[in-house]
Amino acid sequence: MYPVLFRIGNFAVSSYGVMVALGFFLAYWTATLEFRRLRLPLGPLQDMLIAAVVGGILGAKLMYIFENVPLAEFLSHPFRYLLERSGLTYYGGFLLGAILVLAVVQVRRLPFGKVADALAPGLALAYAVGRIGCFLVGDDYGVPTTLPWGVAFPQGAPPTPPGVRVHPTQIYETLTMGLVFYLLWRLRTRSHRPGWLFSLYLVLAGLERFLIEFIRMTTPSPIPGLTWAQVIALGMVLVGGGLLYRFRRGASPSVP
Repeated sequence: MYPVLFRIGNFAVSSYGVMVALGFFLAYWTATLEFRRLRLPLGPLQDMLIAAVVGGILGAKLMYIFENVPLAEFLSHPFRYLLERSGLTYYGGFLLGAILVLAVVQVRRLPFGKVADALAPGLALAYAVGRIGCFLVGDDYGVPTTLPWGVAFPQGAPPTPPGVRVHPTQIYETLTMGLVFYLLWRLRTRSHRPGWLFSLYLVLAGLERFLIEFIRMTTPSPIPGLTWAQVIALGMVLVGGGLLYRFRRGASPSVP
């Protein structure tokens, strides 16, 4: 574990923060390459980056609070929870970030399908890199295991019990989403209708998260047997799968 990479005075630079920042940078870089290839204007991409960062961090924080903090406790100390550096849930950031990016697309009158396809590979890559940060700080690990590659996080968040090794689900996700990025990057230049690549991303990313949740230490939802992440992931699979089916049937999806 390397939760702190270095310090600047009393300020600690966490490995998780560095990996998240690197993920945003790589997503922006790959999107820049795709915007140029697809002849989309680069100017709005900077606005999308700001929207993604603001929505990603704020949404992740709000989702974490929703899942883990009683409402009365949050209302008693709202700023304490909102300003804490720890405590982020990916799907909250993904949803709010997507809403704000979509708003930029609408305001700038950009073709949503082409923009979404340009962003899809970077989203997969950013997620893969971000999970490395989770591993370095000992967060979001799996259930106990006796497999030889099990890992202990004695100083994790929370720490694993003494002598207990768990599934390094962060590494599982990094490897899986790295493969998803590779697949999307290879397919991006093939002929397809606008929105097809993003729809494929929704299916693959949602399926990956839905399955990994079965061996993760996560918060259950009101739906028996499912976590909140699985509910959202299932929604991604259904939406993406529905769009892919419409593309296959030749119907025109409801995206410009």
